[in-house]
Amino acid sequence: MKTYLALSEEESSEILTFFDYQSYKKKETLLFAGKQCGRLFFVTKGCLQLYFINDLGNNKTIQFAIENWWLTDFIAFQNQKLSNFNIAAVENSKVLSISFSNFQELLSKFPKLEKYFRLIYETAYGAALMRLKYSYSLSKEEIFFRFREDFPDFVQRVPQYLLASFLGLTPEYLSEIKRK
Repeated sequence: MKTYLALSEEESSEILTFFDYQSYKKKETLLFAGKQCGRLFFVTKGCLQLYFINDLGNNKTIQFAIENWWLTDFIAFQNQKLSNFNIAAVENSKVLSISFSNFQELLSKFPKLEKYFRLIYETAYGAALMRLKYSYSLSKEEIFFRFREDFPDFVQRVPQYLLASFLGLTPEYLSEIKRK
């Protein structure tokens, strides 16, 4: 939060009281598709994956979140609906999570957090637009090379089959691209 917002030590401590701290093992699920999306997650350590399972039973990764990133099914969370996505730990992860009601109370008590979350959502939306642009204008190879250039940590950190899923490639084709 400090990147976007100046908070006193007292404010930071009080804000943390709205959150629960959880640890998740690698491949443990935090949110199941078809279940109520009642929590917003903040990664303090590790990596999470937001994904769905298509009609063929294939895992399709939509988003990753690493340290200091937020993740949830934002539409389902905002509207308190059933999730269309699963969230799972890619690595052993430590997460702060906040319930919808606590989130609303937090924003009410600290109105300046509205600006913080607006900036977070704008950044995420901008990244999603760039990902769409790349999918329409770049070859699969170019998409991988651009991603590797922009996010080298992910390429080293995320298992190849998940990275392939995220980039819309098969793991075999991703191996072929990486060998070049």
